[in-house]
Order: sequence, then C-alpha cells, then structure tokens
Amino acid sequence: MGSRLEGGRRIFVALVLLVVAGCYWSKYDKLTRTHVELLLSMAAKLAAVTREEGAPPASFAEYRYPLERARDFTRIVAGRFEGRPSLAAFRTFCDAYEDVLKAAEFWRGADPGANADLERAQEKLRADAVTVLHALDAEAER
Repeated sequence: MGSRLEGGRRIFVALVLLVVAGCYWSKYDKLTRTHVELLLSMAAKLAAVTREEGAPPASFAEYRYPLERARDFTRIVAGRFEGRPSLAAFRTFCDAYEDVLKAAEFWRGADPGANADLERAQEKLRADAVTVLHALDAEAER
C-alpha cells in the first residue's frame, strides 16, 4: 500500500513540474520583455544617480542583481529556445547592460571622455533593446 502512495505522489509531482515548466515556457516572450524593461529602467536610474552625484554609486549591487537574474533566465530558457534570434539578441542586450555598468563605474563628472563612454553605452543598450523586441515580435508572427 505504501509503495502505491509513493508512486502516486511521484506521478503527481512529475505532472506538477510539467505544468509549471509549460507555463514558464509559454511566458518566454513576456518574461524577456520584462527583463528588457527592467534593465533599461535600471540603466537610466544608474546614469541619473551617477550624474546627480558626480560619481558612481558606492555600491553597484542594486544594478548588478537584475543582470544576474537576466543571465539566469537565458541559461534556463536556452535548452528550449536556443537558436531563436530573440535569445541571441537578448544575450547581446545583457552584455550591453554590463557595458553600461562598467562605463558608470569609471565615470567622473569632470572627464568628458567618461561622459561620452556612458552615453555611448546607454545608446547601444537602447538600440539592442529594440533589436530584442523586434525579434520577439517577428517570432510571435510565425
């Protein structure tokens, strides 16, 4: 009797995992768009704080954490969505966000070169965001 219950529980757990995984995969588009919006927002906040303070923030943890989550997301979905243009574009977008972090770390208010580096990094991030969103739109039309 005990083994029947254990077997039934295993089947139930397996079914729950399949349903949860299916829900996750079905939300790839929405989750990718959410990551793009969040990283754009965090990059804008970082640039504003850096310019207002005249120096980068003392801690970058608040700005690095969303990037870590976005990269975790790419690892999770890669098994199912590898080869999609949107996933490749999203990886490039994540790299561009990291470039914004680096540019902000070395930003100094009096250095016009550093200002230009931060602005260029933000422009590339915004352009890469558009690429991700266009790729998602194209995939949704299929």
